[in-house]
Amino acid sequence: MPQSRSRFQTDRGRFCFGPGAVRCGMARAFSQADVGVRCTAQASVTGKGSNLMLQMSVDTRAIERRLNGLAKTQLPFATALGINDVAGQIVEAEGSALERDLDRPAPFTKRGLAVHRASKRKLVAVVGFKPVQADYLALQATGGKRRAKRRAVVVPVNQRLNKYGNMPKGALARSLAKPNVFSGTVNGVSGIWQRPKRGKRRTKARGAQSGAVGTVGARKGLKLLVAYKSAVTYTPRLKFVPRAHRQASATIAPAIARRLRQAVKTAR
Repeated sequence: MPQSRSRFQTDRGRFCFGPGAVRCGMARAFSQADVGVRCTAQASVTGKGSNLMLQMSVDTRAIERRLNGLAKTQLPFATALGINDVAGQIVEAEGSALERDLDRPAPFTKRGLAVHRASKRKLVAVVGFKPVQADYLALQATGGKRRAKRRAVVVPVNQRLNKYGNMPKGALARSLAKPNVFSGTVNGVSGIWQRPKRGKRRTKARGAQSGAVGTVGARKGLKLLVAYKSAVTYTPRLKFVPRAHRQASATIAPAIARRLRQAVKTAR
């Protein structure tokens, strides 16, 4: 990704802030004024990509009319700091919440949360998952069907998994490299199958007539290691969108008020 771009692809193809926007309303920050807070939370899956994010923006025009002097000049700076404070708090809270929503999320998944920070010239911050993580997490939030992008969705059945419940990298290639493993369709079920190993031959005890007398362990049926599916259905489990939206709505205004008091107190 070019360095001029943020960690989020903020073009409209990746983040669409139109339909589905939720109005937080006017959140009281000061006794003498109101701060206009707008939060747009989105979880979506499309053919062009997936989104799992929250955008926070603030309209300070109402409060500017009630301020003067130093407080008014410090307002844009304090507002940006307040929004960024809340964004950081959401990332911290969601890191812990992922453990509750998902079964053993991998470190790569937990590292997927990132922030596009606000500035005093642009009072907008975005908290969400980077494109790679959003691609597989969005359905955990919305529910629905994940359809195969290429040949099939690979679903482990009797395949060994790592401690995070996922197939280790290269597991399929290692399995298919074994002489008793093949990819194919058996009785209408497509996937990766394992043939039973032949039993070892044994001979009679010393003093008895020599020659083979059978096998140890009879051959059993084929074992399905991995199934090929055209689609997999997900049940909503990840509550990032409503949880982050509630936290932002409740905390942005107090955060801005706190930062403005600090800015006025420390300004020279």
